[in-house]
Formats: sequence, structure tokens, C-alpha cells
Amino acid sequence: MSNFFYSLIIYPLTQIIELVFCFCNKLFDNEGFSLIGVSLAVSMLTLPLYIVAEAWQQVERDKQALMKNQIDRIKAVFKGNEQYMILTTYYRECHYHPIMGLRSAFGLLIQIPFFTAAYSCLSTMEALKGQSFFFIRDMGSPDATFMIGNFAVNVLPIAMTLINVVASAIYLKGLGFRDKIQTYGLALLFLALLYNSPSGLVVYWTMNNVFSLVKNVFYKLKNPVKVLYWLGCACVTALILFLIFGHPLYAKGAALIAGVFSIIYFIPLIVRLCNYILDTILVSLKENIRQRTVLFMLSSFALSILVGFYVSTNLISSSPMEFSGIDGYGSPMFFVWNTFFQAVGLCFIWPVLVYFLFKERIQTLLSVGFFVLLLASILDIFIFPENYGTLSKLLTFTDVANVDSPLIRSALNLLVIGVAFALAIALLKFRIEKIYTYVSALLLFVLFAISAINISTISRGYKEYLSVAQSESNDSIKPVFNFSRHGKNVLLIFLDRSQNGYVESIFEKCPQLDAQMSGFTLYRNTVSYNSHTLMASPACYGGYEYTPESINKNADKTLIEKQNESILMLPRIFTEQYGYDATVADPQWANYSWIPDLSIFNDYPEISSTNLERKYLGLWYQEHKDTARITVTSDTLKRNILWYGLFRASPLFLRPAFYNDGKYWSTNTKNGDFDDYLAGYSTLEYLDRLSTFDNEKNSFITMSNECTHQSIILQAPEYRPSSKPEIVDTGSKYDSNKAFHSLAGALSRLGEFFEVLKENGCYDNTRIIIYADHGCTGLPDGFPECEKFKAVEPGKYHPLLMVKDFNSVGALKTDDSFMTNADVPFLAVKDMEVHAVNPFTGNPVKENKENGALICTSRMFMPHHISSKNIFTANSNEWWRVKDDIHNPDNWIQE
Repeated sequence: MSNFFYSLIIYPLTQIIELVFCFCNKLFDNEGFSLIGVSLAVSMLTLPLYIVAEAWQQVERDKQALMKNQIDRIKAVFKGNEQYMILTTYYRECHYHPIMGLRSAFGLLIQIPFFTAAYSCLSTMEALKGQSFFFIRDMGSPDATFMIGNFAVNVLPIAMTLINVVASAIYLKGLGFRDKIQTYGLALLFLALLYNSPSGLVVYWTMNNVFSLVKNVFYKLKNPVKVLYWLGCACVTALILFLIFGHPLYAKGAALIAGVFSIIYFIPLIVRLCNYILDTILVSLKENIRQRTVLFMLSSFALSILVGFYVSTNLISSSPMEFSGIDGYGSPMFFVWNTFFQAVGLCFIWPVLVYFLFKERIQTLLSVGFFVLLLASILDIFIFPENYGTLSKLLTFTDVANVDSPLIRSALNLLVIGVAFALAIALLKFRIEKIYTYVSALLLFVLFAISAINISTISRGYKEYLSVAQSESNDSIKPVFNFSRHGKNVLLIFLDRSQNGYVESIFEKCPQLDAQMSGFTLYRNTVSYNSHTLMASPACYGGYEYTPESINKNADKTLIEKQNESILMLPRIFTEQYGYDATVADPQWANYSWIPDLSIFNDYPEISSTNLERKYLGLWYQEHKDTARITVTSDTLKRNILWYGLFRASPLFLRPAFYNDGKYWSTNTKNGDFDDYLAGYSTLEYLDRLSTFDNEKNSFITMSNECTHQSIILQAPEYRPSSKPEIVDTGSKYDSNKAFHSLAGALSRLGEFFEVLKENGCYDNTRIIIYADHGCTGLPDGFPECEKFKAVEPGKYHPLLMVKDFNSVGALKTDDSFMTNADVPFLAVKDMEVHAVNPFTGNPVKENKENGALICTSRMFMPHHISSKNIFTANSNEWWRVKDDIHNPDNWIQE
């Protein structure tokens, strides 16, 4: 029940606080000034509420003053039930009910949710911990300015209370004893509540009291509204000058912010325009309380459904299994309902509370405003969805550096919204506003119906997840890999998204790897065929017959068939042509399923298959109790799905502001996905327990691992997971590089496993290939900065490729021969007694790179529906021919 109340009432306020804090911190780069900005923003936003509260309180005071003499006489003459009956009769004659006395406490009631939101948000905010501000050493802790014996004296709460008392004294001048007791008692209550609170929270509330003092002074001025307007204009002017000359933001962002805040200059004109519209076009709606209230209710609730229910179900239904079982939450519907309640609080509950505080003129504007906002959001989501590429589980776009739209596209978006707005106003002019209500109701029904269909898809996906997902609570490990001591072993290790350019630096930071990974050669000049697993992995598994170019030439088969063929090719070659045992673990996108569908091996009983990803996560936590469980994924989704909905519902020119480079204005600095890293990392750490060494036959083992796909800081120099890792400063640009850490952790665990292979006599007789489907973003070592590489981002196409052949020894060698990751199958069967033949095509497995590699840079989505297609779709400008030295930009030619 408390979570339900929090989502509906408190959560929207915490998001406003967090948004303003991040915005101010981006401007001033100072957490203390950011708190002052938050306090000022909240004070300004709540000012209309306090004005209404003050009006209600004054009504109550006037009513009490009017009835006071008669009530005193009744209480002096009558007692008990007789007094109660006479007072009740008197109240009825005065059209007064005792419950109306709550109006005098309305100012206090307003403060409760805002204080609760500030307390829950600021008292635990990571961004404040360890940050100083003037004499405050740590805003994440009580200020403890000085000590009296063992007692810490916190000066800030005392100063806050003194300011509160001064503000109250000005406010209470001329008011009664009852008001004074309530106000001063509240000041003492906040002193008790906040005395041992983090000083950042106290700074915020102290500034609230300062602004309250200023507000009370304003009430005493002549024409306070006019003074407030000119003061606001002065502040906005100062902000614009700071944006121009202080350069805290890029020009585009500064211009957007300046444009938004410049609206304050036109407030008098906007007020006149609103009054004109109210007195002409909106007259009938203004005079019909039922019509405008129904319209407001339907529009605001439909907006809640759109932002919190439709968008979340549409997002999760695109890949239900990917959102299942996250941090123990089971069904992804948890995230749907959580987001829906948040949206109801933001778009319905708080607007309704505000709506009923005001009278007919403001209510009319709110009704029309929310209807227009609903129409604009519908247009933004359905007419202007835009293609931003792949969306990660943490709701960031992995294919684009920003979500900026072309100016023409943004202008078209605004034009369409403007036409819709003009049409809506035209309908009002003809006084057929009932159509508004019908449209709102229809939109509400349609959105709910589509969301219900999405829920059905999510439910089916979750059932599929339960049927194929491995349990995370396995308390024992059964070996799945069996190596031969006396024969040969071929071991292929697929490390998703591993960057080739990091390897040499990792070996420098982990010198033990030279001995552990004896005999390896790093092919530094290796290129991949795409920057995403779905298009890049077939070539890794099946070689040159499964590059994007070759797949598109073979249009007789579906993509899903060719994906499965590539995965099956080497296991079939080693079992059918070489007589090896074959074991396959976690084949990427088998049967185009995010959790690999092992049914593709049903026709090949001689091939053992298994899924290990996530299987040992629970066991890893049991055995590493010193490592705190971090629920980054679920915490991010619980917060950011709503922000993603707002992002989708906003006009194109505002989307970069909502997206905020994938941070969605979160103050949480933990960007790595701890659990998803451990899902694969735990498998690597348990490889010794997953392996036996008594196979009488030769053994072929291929496994993929996705821990390197997650970016996370590990504890150097062993690169192990830690809840609070400390970055070791060695002066390297990779010291705090999360992708570097992820790969260093994977290679370190593999190095330890290779020591186990040596101890069991299974290292020298094993050919090992460690490879990746693609690299990651940026310019790793060896790539010069140039305009072409800024556009292409070659780091995405620079995958890891390391090979240790049979009986190879010595420290890490490097080879600059031109290679592609489609060479992996050829390297796996190289120098075997029999020339390998692809069992599906009858063609020999060989190299095919005389003309270099034709890379497809298409950022293709990964939904399951593409299994019905036969070719990869790409634009004509998304093909690049690369050959020879891939670090030379002249060798990248667009075809």
C-alpha cells in the first residue's frame, strides 16, 4: 500500500526534484548551488498552490471571526449535548460545517508530500555524498560543524529553524493565537525531523524557508505580482547571459533553454490572450462545469494510459523474455504496472488536485490544455516515432550518439501539432465541444485495447521464458565440458562485444596473463562485418558463406534458417567429418530467440547443447556474500520507463532534452549492469567446475559469453566484481573505461581456467580461439582521429581475435595480417586431416578475403518478426569495403 501511495503521490515530485537538480548541476557544476536551484524551482512551482491555500485559509479566518461572538455565547450558556445541538444548528444557518476547518491547515497539508519527496530523494542521493559546499564538508552527512564533548552540533538545522521563525513572524503579524501555535510548532517539528539528516537535505529546506521569507515580504508589497514579474525577467536575463558568455552547454542546448525561459517575457501577452480566448471561444465550456470536468478527467487519464501503459507494454512486448526475471521480479508486468501508477500520479492525480483548487477560468484552460496535450502526444508517438536504432535493456540507444532530429523534420512535427491545435480551437468556436469528450473517450478506449493486446504478447513471452530459461537458484554445478588429455581439443570462446584494441593494455596491467595464456597470438588487424550480434555473429559461426553480403545473395532461405545453419556448421563438421565429441553452450540468437532456443539441435543427438548464461548467478551470490547485490537493471527500469514514455510523447525538438544522453536526468551514477555482467562472468569463474578431463575422444567445445557486452567497473588489478570498486589510477586512459574493465575481468578468469587445463594436461593439446562478433564504440589504440572515422566509428568493427594453436607456447605475440572474424571457422579446422566441408552447402570451409571485407553498417533492430525475411535490409550508403590495414582511413571505401 505504501508503494502504491508513493508511486501516485510522491514519485512525480521526486522526479521534478531530480530533474531540476541535474539541470542546475549541468549549468553550475556545483551540487550546493544545484540544491538552491531545486529549492527555488519548487518554491515557484508551489507558489500558485500556496496562494490558493492562503485564500482558503483567509476564508476560514473570516468565517471564524464572523461566527466567533455567537459561538462564545453558546459555549458560555450551554453544555454537553445541548451545546452540540445548538452549535450544529448555528453552523447550518451559517452554511458552515466543522470539516471546513481543515481549510486552515491546507498550507500544512501542501508541505507534507513535498517534504516527503525531498526527504526520500535528497537524503539518499548519491550525487551529494562526499561533496562539499562552503563550510559543509559532506552534503551526504549531517554538517557536525563543531563538537561539544561527544555531541555533534549541527548548525544548519538551527539556522533553518531561525529563518523559519523570522519568516513566520512576518507572516503571522495580525493573526490569531491558533495560527501562531500551528506555524511555530511546525518549525520545531522540522528541527526535530531534520537535525540529524544529511546536510544537503537541510540546505534544500533552509533555502525553502529563505524563499518563504521572501514570499512573505512580497505579500506586504504593493503590486507584488508586478514586482515578481520584473524580478523573474531579471533572473531569466541573467540566465541567458550566463548561457551565452559562460558556455556551460553546447550552443543548441543553450538556445533551447534560453527559448523556453524567454516565455516569461511574454507572460502579460499570454495572460491577455488566455483571457480573450476564455471570454470568446471558450465561453460555453467555461459555463458548463460538467462538460469541462469530464473532458479534463478523460484527457488526463488517457494521457496516463498513453505515457505509462501503452508505451511500457509496447516496449516490453517487443522482447518479453529480455525483461523477464530481472533482479527476481519474475514477470515483466511488474514494470508495466509500476510505470502505469507513476504515470497516473504524474498525469492524473496531481493535475486533478490542482484542477479542483482553482475556479472555472483556470479549470477551463486546464481542460483544453490537457486535451491538446493528449492530441500532440498521440501525434508524436504514432506519426513521428523516428528510428533511433537498438534500445538496450537500460533504455539507452546503442546505435546513435544523440537523438537530434533534422530541422526540417522537427519543423514538420511542430506544423502537424499546430494544425491539430488550430482544428481543436475551430471546433470550440462553433461550440461543438462535446466532440472533445467523444474523442478523448475513444482515444482512451483504443489505447487501452492496444495495451491489452501488448499484455497478451508479454504474457506469452513470459511463459516462453519460464519454459526455456535456466533456473538462477541452482545450488550445484554439473560438468558440461569434457576435455581429452590424450587426444585433441578445439575450444572456441565467443566474448560478445570485445574490443581488440584493449587486449595489449590488459596484458600490460595483468602481467600474469602472459604465463596463463601462453602461446596466444593476437590478430590486431581484424575487422567484423557489422556492429550488432544479429548480423555479425553468422560469419563468426559459419565463415564467409554467412557474411551479410553472402546471406543477402542467398535469398532462397529465411534469415532464421541461415542463422541456425551458421551455428550448426562447425559442430556438425567436427562430429560428422572428424568424429569429435561436440558441446555447444549459449549459441547466440539460436532460432532467433534472445534466450537461445536449443531445439535447433534436436535433429543432431550427437551434439550436446546447453544454456549457461544466468544459470549460476544465484550460486555466485551465495558464495560471494561480501559482494553486495546491486539491482541496477530493475532500479533503472522502475524509474526510466516512465521517462522513456515522456520521451516518446514529446515533440522531436524536445526529445534530446528528455533523453539527456541516455541519463533521463537521473542522479544515479551507477551506469553498469551488475547482474547482467555477473550472469556471464559467473560462468567463466566456474569453468573449472563445469569441466572434466577424461574424454576418450577428441573434443570440440564452443561457448559464447555476454559478460563483455555489459560495461562495468571492476576492482583492479584482478578485475573482480565489487559493490564499491575503487579505480586504480595508473595514468592510463583505460583506468576508468568500463568496457575495458569488463574484458579484463573476462580474460583474467579465462587465464585462471587455462591454468586448470595445464594442471590436467589439457592445454598443449588444445587449440583455443577467443573471438568477438564486433567491437564497441570509440577509437581504441591504433585508430587516428579523422572525419571519416568519426562517422564510421571503426571501434565498433574491431573485434577480438586471439588464437593459440596446438603445442604453441610463449608470451603474447601480435600479428598484423588482415583478418576478419569470418576466419574463425577456417582457423578452427586449419591443418586437420580432412578438408572441412559445410554440410549445408557442400562448399569447403576456406578464407575469402582477397577483395577485403564488405561491411554492412546498418543499425538493424532485433525483433523476432524479422525471421520471416530472407535478407538483411540496409540502405545503399551502409556498405563499406575494407582491406589491408584497417587502421588506415584510406582503406575504408564506401560502396
